[in-house]
Amino acid sequence: MKKYLLLPALLVLIAGLSFAQAEDQEKQEFFNLEITAGVPIRWSNSKTPHEFINTTDDKDKTVTANTALGIAANFNFTKRIGLALDTDFFFGTDLTGNSDPTSTANSLFGVNAFLGPVFYLVNTSLLRIPLAVGGHLYYWSSDHWSPDIAAGTWISTSDMQIGPGIYLGVQFHFNRNIYITSRTNVALGIYRIHKTEINDGTSLEEYKHSEVSISWHVKPTVGVGIKF
Repeated sequence: MKKYLLLPALLVLIAGLSFAQAEDQEKQEFFNLEITAGVPIRWSNSKTPHEFINTTDDKDKTVTANTALGIAANFNFTKRIGLALDTDFFFGTDLTGNSDPTSTANSLFGVNAFLGPVFYLVNTSLLRIPLAVGGHLYYWSSDHWSPDIAAGTWISTSDMQIGPGIYLGVQFHFNRNIYITSRTNVALGIYRIHKTEINDGTSLEEYKHSEVSISWHVKPTVGVGIKF
């Protein structure tokens, strides 16, 4: 009799251990952290007048293409649906069209953030294909020294653009905790807030302008992901 009961008991034990392991794995996969490097390509062009530098020329055109270091956090509610927060920081690139043509960008710092639900088109132990749709925020600030205005003037410019965003990615998993991720973010800037400060050493002038303006952003990314 004991021999007949031994096999069912063993099967129940194995099933229980498998269920516990699967449940533990599901808990570990709830949160993923990714460290990435990308090449953002941004373009913006609006009607913002730049009469603050004593000219009627509209010089508001910016192109940015450089390396951005990013951190992404993924919260996986189920095997198919989660929440993605993708943020990168970029530094130092050539910037034109924001001050006198003879000036250059002495410093440039920017942040690009995406937040939205993510849907896993494929989700296996070896391969994941995430598709995320959500909101996008793009901000940069720069300081310029212009020697041709008065006796020399600092011009500080900042710009923030908000709009929808989307990304499609691929994740190749080496094991349960480490994987390589590659994806491309695409975003549209719709609402824009532009701010400029002029400091000639004796006075400070501030100009603000907001508008509905279309710009676009593309960022190919590659990096390493870690599951917790």
